[in-house]
Formats: sequence, structure tokens, C-alpha cells
Amino acid sequence: MLILNEQKYAEDLYLCKNNDVKSVTAKVGYVTRYQLHVLGYNDQDNYIYTVKWMSKHHDNFDESCYSKLIMSAVKKAHKRPFFNIGDIIITRSELNIITSLNDLREEKILFVLLCMAKQQSVSYGFTNGLVRYSLPELCKMARVSVPTDEREYILYRIIQKGCLDYPKKNDTNCLMVNFINDNDESELVINEIDCKELAYVYLNWKNDGGYDRCENCGRLFRKNRHRKYCYECSKYQYTGDKLLICTDCGKEFSVDSKDNETCRCENCYKEYRKKYKADKERERRARLKGNVDSTILI
Repeated sequence: MLILNEQKYAEDLYLCKNNDVKSVTAKVGYVTRYQLHVLGYNDQDNYIYTVKWMSKHHDNFDESCYSKLIMSAVKKAHKRPFFNIGDIIITRSELNIITSLNDLREEKILFVLLCMAKQQSVSYGFTNGLVRYSLPELCKMARVSVPTDEREYILYRIIQKGCLDYPKKNDTNCLMVNFINDNDESELVINEIDCKELAYVYLNWKNDGGYDRCENCGRLFRKNRHRKYCYECSKYQYTGDKLLICTDCGKEFSVDSKDNETCRCENCYKEYRKKYKADKERERRARLKGNVDSTILI
């Protein structure tokens, strides 16, 4: 997905409100930058609290394996302030060029590349429509599912139709979108939420509908009269905790508000499980002993 408000994105990651970032390097980068630019930590505290955050929120995190990575991220954080883009404006002439390709897969990929170029002109300071991309990520954002060899061929066809150019430097991870026209009449305004489903934004515009907005997050999804929420929001959503009284020790403890099974606090539950396993083991041994005795009697 494209990020427009990077500070808000980093804050959501820091407060565990989104799970979009899987890479350890990316997580460490956002956390160190957030702690420097927003929380005001010095380099020493930044390192310490990044280790604490990663230990708590990243599975199987080992400081010894990532100490160099964290130290490097702490230094780099000073050179990378957060960027904030308002909305991405797509003009009528730009959309006309995209639709002229007459191939839906090519159109979706070119639309995503156009949005990326406009975002990277602010985030990276790129000019002349330069866009850095990863082909697997590009196809994922465009919702184009094709074999690996065919992905390059789709890009090649778009280049042949004159909508993309190669940059002067021979960089296989960069292209240039050559039809950007910000002076024409605005046709589409893409906000932070729309950036999560760029392919659906394009298809919804092209087909004049066919997609609904999630009642929880506002993300577009294929219209379905049985659904009100997108795939992500239809999963379990944390809504808070509730207080219960432990059935064994009588102490008050908190659990997830949707938990209807827990009745013991953590310590009492451990004792209960220990006793339960011991009782089951005794029963198992008694059964085995009974079988052995019966065999002897026969």
C-alpha cells in the first residue's frame, strides 16, 4: 500500500493498531524514527526502547541478532523526517491515457504506477515521473495475479505503448511515468484509505460502481449484499477488556471483552492446569495397571 501520512502510519504501528509491516528492518526503521521525531528520545534511549518494543511485539526477537540493525536505524533516523502528503489527485487526461490501453491488467498496473510516482515525488523527492517499484508488490497492489515471467511482459507492453520510459541511469527497479498532467481537471481524489485498495479505486471509477465501502474502516471491497465489512474488518476486532472475579482465589482480573470462557486468573489457571494434568496422569496409570492385572489373571 502507499503511505500518505507517514507519521500517522508509524504511530499506528507503534501502538499496534496496524499489522501491515512484516519486515524486521522496516519495523525497526519506523519505531526508531517515531521515538526520535515524535517522542524526542536521544540515541541511547532510542536503542533501549526499540529493543523493548521489538521484544514485546515481534515474535522470536533476539537482540544479539539485530543490535547492529537497530544501531544503524537509530543513526539513520536523524536523516529521515516523516513526510505528509494530502491526497493524490488523478486528472481526467491521465485516466484517459490509462483506459486507452484497452487491457485491464495493464490499466491497473499503470494506474498504480501513476499513484506511486505522485507519492514518491514527495516521499523521495523524485522528479519527471520517476518511480521505484518492486514487481511482486506492484502486482499485489494492482491485484494482478499472473505467473512471474508474464509480469515483466505486461510492463514491457505498457512501455511499448509509450506510457512508460526507462530512466537515463540503467536501474531495473525504476521507470518513468511520462504522461503526468497535474494541470488538467481533477477526476479522482485518492486519500489514505483508498491507497489500501488502488485497484478497486480504479475499477470502481471505470465501471461507475460495483464496490462498497467497509462500514468500519472505509476500505473498498467487492459489492455483496451479505457483507458490510472488508475482509480485514470481518476478522476479530479487539473492543476492550472486562473485569471478572476469579472462581478460585476471588481476586479481580481483566480479560478480553469477548472472552466468555475464562473464569480464573492467570496464576490460578496455571495451578488448575497442573492439578488437571496430574489427575489425568493418575487415571492413565490406573487404567494401564488394571489392564496389566487382568492379563496376569487370564
